Amino acid sequence: MIGCAHAARVALLWLLLAPLARAAETSFRVESPAGPIALEVQHDGATWRLRLQRPVDLETSTRALDELLAQAFARQALPDGRISIDVGRIVEHPWLSQRLAEAALHSPRWDAGRGKARGESENFAVAQIIDEQQLVAKWASVFARHGISVRNASVEKVLIGSVGEAAELALLTADPAAAGKQVPFDAILWLQLERTNP
Repeated sequence: MIGCAHAARVALLWLLLAPLARAAETSFRVESPAGPIALEVQHDGATWRLRLQRPVDLETSTRALDELLAQAFARQALPDGRISIDVGRIVEHPWLSQRLAEAALHSPRWDAGRGKARGESENFAVAQIIDEQQLVAKWASVFARHGISVRNASVEKVLIGSVGEAAELALLTADPAAAGKQVPFDAILWLQLERTNP
């Protein structure tokens, strides 16, 4: 009985606090051929989340990001200090997934024969590949139009696939040298941003 009473109090507390949690963020939306794309901005303005309903191409994501930033900061200033944007899973941006796989295939940070990072964690290696190869350069120009620069990427939960087996790596099968290689194609991506104009 005590367990049920405790569970009921927790559920009641959750119901009472849920509207406050939702009020702590503001959501902006744009429509795209791939469905709605949203940017959620936390109340402090320093944490953002990009939300997609299905994978989108580079042109769609770039246009949507530009429109979302214009909406979000039309009436309010960008926050001081660093900003973090949770881009979501890289595989939801097939263009970025492809670029990551291709870059890792030739990167000294990645051992494609073994499917492992060389001398560092997979998360660190993938983030460094994204930064060093400027894989989000197309987005960097959008952020720049809004007075923001991309400082660096960070990732978690890297997924690795074998060329010829993973559907996400199908485009690499045209390269005979890539056959059987194991490369990262997905992870949860965060970009660390900062204002370029005070």
